[in-house]
Amino acid sequence: MKCDSCDNEISKRERDYSIKYFGKELCRDCQEDYENLKNKHEERKERSTPEALKLYETLIKMSVPAKLEKWDKHKHIDIAIPSARVNIEVDGMQHSFDPKQALADLKRTFYSFKRGYVTLRIPNKLITENLYDTAKYIKKLLEESEEQSEEE
Repeated sequence: MKCDSCDNEISKRERDYSIKYFGKELCRDCQEDYENLKNKHEERKERSTPEALKLYETLIKMSVPAKLEKWDKHKHIDIAIPSARVNIEVDGMQHSFDPKQALADLKRTFYSFKRGYVTLRIPNKLITENLYDTAKYIKKLLEESEEQSEEE
């Protein structure tokens, strides 16, 4: 028997345990890695706003390769799509009404742009009132961007 992740040999006991708790055949090291990954994902979910989480889950259902609460070595991005070099920030009202917050957001957008990333700023209200269309247009934007890249 071999680990589904790393192809190392595993015992029957390891196999039975991993099938019971992870749903696949994993060696002890890969079980630990899987558990750590699961914990990190749960931490990211806890850090996210309900609106960011809804948008993320909808994008995932639409097969968009999104990452939740991605750390870019400077800040956490609400939702990142690294393959398309797109960051999505889901913003509450304070991002529009607080001039200091708005300037901080603009600076973050600028520094991400310098590294080759486009930042989409999506208001919470748009997600609460029109989640599906918001996700649909984000996906269309990503598809259009990919088509333009292929043409170049």
